[in-house]
Amino acid sequence: MKCFVQAGCLAAAGFLGQAVSAETVFDCDIKVFTNNGWIAPRVMVLWDDSTKTAKVYDGYIHQLVGEPLSAKVEHRKGNSYDLAWRVNDIPVSNARTKVDGLYSAVFDMDKSTLSIRGVITGFANAPRGRGKCKVQQG
Repeated sequence: MKCFVQAGCLAAAGFLGQAVSAETVFDCDIKVFTNNGWIAPRVMVLWDDSTKTAKVYDGYIHQLVGEPLSAKVEHRKGNSYDLAWRVNDIPVSNARTKVDGLYSAVFDMDKSTLSIRGVITGFANAPRGRGKCKVQQG
């Protein structure tokens, strides 16, 4: 997983130069609370305020999918939303296998924060992280 982790750290940086269809891009620096590599240290939320929809993009998604993934969005309260997305076929280098990651997050636009939790199939750990977000374009 170590090689894949390094890619997750940096690959999202190149995305900002690409055309984005979302109304606002939130660039979030995530403090990862676990050291197993399933949470990227930089996550982008592409938010369309007119439709209240979101896409998520990070280094892992960049390597595996190549474009932002649509997230399921549920309103919590105020300007806070639950986001959920799935990343399939994540390679596990030390096990020569692939797993799926089910991710959920609380995206609070008033506080400019993103809290992420992952559930990785076949693993008992619960990776998580939290960070501050900055608006990149709007």
